[in-house]
Amino acid sequence: MYGFLKLFAVFNEHVATTQRITGELYPTEMNKLLRLFLLISAFSTLISSFVLAQITPALNAFKTADEVAIRALRAQSNRAIQARDLTAFGQTMLPDIEITRGSGSHVSGRDSVLASVAVQFKDPAFLGYIRNTESLQVSTSGPLAAENGHWTGRFQRPDGIQTITGIYLAMWRKTTEGWKIRSELFVSLTCTGSAACGK
Repeated sequence: MYGFLKLFAVFNEHVATTQRITGELYPTEMNKLLRLFLLISAFSTLISSFVLAQITPALNAFKTADEVAIRALRAQSNRAIQARDLTAFGQTMLPDIEITRGSGSHVSGRDSVLASVAVQFKDPAFLGYIRNTESLQVSTSGPLAAENGHWTGRFQRPDGIQTITGIYLAMWRKTTEGWKIRSELFVSLTCTGSAACGK
């Protein structure tokens, strides 16, 4: 309702401007024709804006259903890492997942990824990874979505807590079981807190 009232105020402003311009610059007959033309144009703009304002929330709601699901799965993955829950962590991945680590090394397949992560989960020096989603785009041409954001990894070292940060890009695929991660690319950008950063 507020949006409609705002648009109506803009319409009234158009009317006032039209009356001022036509009254000052044009003879009576042309004044009437021009005023009618400008009023029709202003009214058309008002209707178009009002219709767009009504359908935009519905379109956004349709798009965000998938986005909400993917963000929830990312949160599940983060919680699984903190809880060192290998099963929950693997539930977000496709069997043929491909991952490029922040250092540039590559891991193929969910089983290989989980075997690698299992070693970290058993390491008391491992304090966890957090992936923070910054943007998410759902494809309009296929059952895919692109997620990108920043990640942080923390490790307890003898001289302090080593903190590694960077950016990541994940490809999600929609399946009959919901959204699953098809691939992830991590890039390390900073390392602080320990002499281990230089190694």
